[in-house]
Amino acid sequence: MFGDLVKAGTKAMGGARFGLLNVLPGALVVTVTTVLVRAHAYDLDHPVDLGAVLAGAGPAAVVAFALAALVGGILLRPFERVLVQQLEGYWDPPSPLARLRGAAVELHRRRRDNAAARLLLAEQKQLRYGPGATSLASLVALERRMDRQARGKERDERIRGGYPDDRHLVTPPRERRVTDLMPTRLGNALRRAERTAGGRYGLESLFVYPRIYPYLSERLAEAMARQLELLAATASLSVCFGLLCAITLPLLGRLDIWSLTPLAAAVLSVLAYRGAVVTAGYTGVVFGTVFDLHRFDLAAALHYELPKNPAEEYVLNRQLSSYLGDPDAHPLAQDPGLGDRPFRHPGAAPPAAGPPVPPAGDDGGSA
Repeated sequence: MFGDLVKAGTKAMGGARFGLLNVLPGALVVTVTTVLVRAHAYDLDHPVDLGAVLAGAGPAAVVAFALAALVGGILLRPFERVLVQQLEGYWDPPSPLARLRGAAVELHRRRRDNAAARLLLAEQKQLRYGPGATSLASLVALERRMDRQARGKERDERIRGGYPDDRHLVTPPRERRVTDLMPTRLGNALRRAERTAGGRYGLESLFVYPRIYPYLSERLAEAMARQLELLAATASLSVCFGLLCAITLPLLGRLDIWSLTPLAAAVLSVLAYRGAVVTAGYTGVVFGTVFDLHRFDLAAALHYELPKNPAEEYVLNRQLSSYLGDPDAHPLAQDPGLGDRPFRHPGAAPPAAGPPVPPAGDDGGSA
């Protein structure tokens, strides 16, 4: 019976994808905070006593605490998700960071544009070996400059590759600048993945992906699910270590080894965030592979004739994205792009071969 309850609870909280990884960050916050409180870490005049954590606690108490930490992790999940969205850059009102969004976006725009400008300058002033003889000292100095230029180019390419390209967007006069940039590195990495995956083919990734997901191969769907799980886990850990940093700030007043606890939590939060940014890049590669291999499944599933060349494909994909992403739904027949496009229905499969049916009145027929 207990196993059935666990299975039912697992299904209710996320199905087969639910596991300890989903509640581990929240449970970690509950556990660490409880341990510090029971060890008198917040009592600045009392030495930390880790032995007091389990003092007088039997096996039943330990099991009860483990279950309580698990429940605490589950209860913290909704609040944790809200904080993860702040990491992703969704700073729209009523977010407390809404006032900082414009400045943060401008900072990232300058970082991206400066990297692009340095790359352009490096291409125009590419260092090369000169003709004729030269001294060994000059050759060594030139190779050092070439190495610095190569490292700088690699760094700038990595910076530019972490941002979406919104130079094609047109801003109407006297209106707020149109941009795809987000106020955080993680948000920009995810936005780049969204824009480049289907954008190369004229598809709006977020509108199209749910419609081609049923046609993904099993291995590709599993790879995408793993990347999303890892991305969620690293972002959640970053949030939880940040919370632990805030919770343990009073320990700075102890002026002993325990005063390093907030610093350690802050370092772990930053490392987890950097891991989330790297994971977002790999997720973008898998996401792009989905559209590389399965983009024609959308047109086929909607019974449209497959395009014969990339130009036709781009036009069809733009029309599909425009219709599917229109918040004001209208009849397909009235759509300016797809209203006159003919359907191409697959022919019915012929019946399986069987014994010939004798004509009526034949002696060999059955009565």
